[in-house]
Amino acid sequence: MTHLFLAALAAATLPAVAVAGTVEVRLTGAQPGGPVMVQLCSEAEGLMQCARTATVQARNGVAVARFENVPAGRWGVAAFQDVNSDGRLGFGMMGRPDEPWGYSRNAPAVMGPPAFRDAGVNVTDAGGVIPVRLGL
Repeated sequence: MTHLFLAALAAATLPAVAVAGTVEVRLTGAQPGGPVMVQLCSEAEGLMQCARTATVQARNGVAVARFENVPAGRWGVAAFQDVNSDGRLGFGMMGRPDEPWGYSRNAPAVMGPPAFRDAGVNVTDAGGVIPVRLGL
């Protein structure tokens, strides 16, 4: 009986183990040529400079980026295709991007990135799939 009590006490005092899953970002609308740059952003980061990044190649207009060990919470995706392979999103004369770009939930971007509340997606501890449509 004492052993059972001690085992229960030990289990109750151990810290909870955080569970994290895999998030797959499925990007459609890519053009031929150039890699697709993807950021998976926590709510605290916003949608500008995010710690989780990936560079993937598109095939037949589709690219897939996988992020491992992503804890449950609200996450957003910012992505663009670097068609000319210069390492940055290109802009035209009127200040509008001239390479394919997009955000999770197809959040609208006017004069800068969308608000996180418009792009955020709930991710469970099992992970999930976040679709993003790239466009001009």
